[in-house]
Amino acid sequence: MHLIKKHTKGTQMQGIKVARPHDFKRMTSSKRTVTRAYGGILTGSEVRDRIMRAFLIEEFRVFKNMSKAGGEKKDKKKKNKKKAAPVKK
Repeated sequence: MHLIKKHTKGTQMQGIKVARPHDFKRMTSSKRTVTRAYGGILTGSEVRDRIMRAFLIEEFRVFKNMSKAGGEKKDKKKKNKKKAAPVKK
């Protein structure tokens, strides 16, 4: 699974004032950022995509481990049945 890196360029985000760098320094912090994870760096949709991507990666990892463990159990059962058959006399 490919991880796409994308960052918002400039201040084209909702809730953040547009200003020159010197004016931006003098603003209050509430006008410079947004109160959420990755406040002044990523937009809301980018944060949502990032959370979804992390969730899906974790789900794929769990699914892979479950399917791998399930396959090993089936193989062990088949081996035990094959060994049990020749014991009959």
